[in-house]
Amino acid sequence: MLPSAALAGCAPTAEQQAAAFMPSAAATALRARQSRRFDTADRELMLQSTVGALQDLGYLIEETQAAHGVVVGTKNTSGRVRAQVVLRPGADGRSILVRATFQTIVPRPGAMIAMGETLEDPAIYQGFFEKLAQSTFLTAHEI
Repeated sequence: MLPSAALAGCAPTAEQQAAAFMPSAAATALRARQSRRFDTADRELMLQSTVGALQDLGYLIEETQAAHGVVVGTKNTSGRVRAQVVLRPGADGRSILVRATFQTIVPRPGAMIAMGETLEDPAIYQGFFEKLAQSTFLTAHEI
């Protein structure tokens, strides 16, 4: 048998290739928990509110990239938790989409870089977005 003939049997079908790029139901549900749309186009307001919400939740802000709409913070609880929030304009031009990701930082012995494991608990995301909504209201009204 020719080597190329043997490899042809291992090639994925078009359906398998398409399925590889389709998110699973669990991944779609997680993304829905991580994302919210806010009815404002005021990016500065949302950045300030994001920083305020994370600080209210006990996170130390480590990095902000206002031009890219990114805020990163960490908190030490029973382990180290990293929060990354990304803001992007909504398709309608009148809203901002906010996506938050929370990860537990897991040190790897002998490795220079720690690994992050995404937290999937809905309460973490719900709590963050409730705090963000409050912070947005307070910041907008200068309270």
